[in-house]
Amino acid sequence: MLKHTLRRRVLGSVLIVLGALMMWLAPEVWIGLVMILIAIALEILGITLERRAH
Repeated sequence: MLKHTLRRRVLGSVLIVLGALMMWLAPEVWIGLVMILIAIALEILGITLERRAH
């Protein structure tokens, strides 16, 4: 997917921050639950991109 380590790490960091921001801003209704699930998926994707080997 992304071969350049710097780009992969920057994208991973952005996804982690975006996921955390979505969790922080999620309202306490059903749409908030959807936002939390999307945020968790973004966090997992970001962490996976950062940890992926060359």
